[in-house]
Amino acid sequence: MKARTRIPLTTDWDHAMETISCEIRSIKNPGRVLEILEAGCGRRWCLDIGDGGYVLTGIDLDAEALRIRRDETKDLHEGIVGDLRTTDFGQRTFDVIFNSYVLEHVPGARQVLENFNRWVKPGGLIIIMIPDPFSAHGFTARMTPHWIHVLFYRLILGYKNAGKPGYGPYPVTYDKVVSREGIRAFCGENGLVLAAEYGLSGASGLNNYSLKKKLLQAYKKTLQVLSLGRLSSDYNDVIFIIRKPTLPARANLQVSAAFPH
Repeated sequence: MKARTRIPLTTDWDHAMETISCEIRSIKNPGRVLEILEAGCGRRWCLDIGDGGYVLTGIDLDAEALRIRRDETKDLHEGIVGDLRTTDFGQRTFDVIFNSYVLEHVPGARQVLENFNRWVKPGGLIIIMIPDPFSAHGFTARMTPHWIHVLFYRLILGYKNAGKPGYGPYPVTYDKVVSREGIRAFCGENGLVLAAEYGLSGASGLNNYSLKKKLLQAYKKTLQVLSLGRLSSDYNDVIFIIRKPTLPARANLQVSAAFPH
């Protein structure tokens, strides 16, 4: 694999969440309720799209995580225990589908993306966050057993409940489509517009000056050098902002060229 093309970087987790929130607020019209699907909703909602004016539906395969979200966080209008590959919303569609750190855990992730394309309204947004499988971080996640991931979350990141019911990390799969190249190809094949793509550095729970964070960065830099630049240490994760055009696919070809790739 060749060295990867560089992408714009978000400065930190808060900046990433504000970037995504701004994208959602940009399609929020006064007087109309925004229908949002959090596909793989976990235990909390990190976005700020203003007060009211939207209905937030969460779906997750982890019943305990959904219970925590529904009964303790209490920010969902509707919670559904379900599999993103097989759930049927019938004729119901959404203005925004937000999918954060889910696809890398799903065998058959393309089926999930095909569902997103059906579920999102024309003019709507699909927002996806994944660990890049070809970052130093993602490569390590792919190449190490799950029990090491659990220990990393507990001992390095300090998440005492890691691995317990309702809490990550979850085993990784990384289907072929779950990558920068895979998402780009899917968008091209299905008439979707990849409006923006950002890199996000990880280990956000660690202080920038902590010894743990410095050691992790040194490890990633070493992998980048040993891989001759193929495994980036600049970022861990990728954020995709995808738009479903209101125009037919052919008419949209000229429009898509205007967005950065």
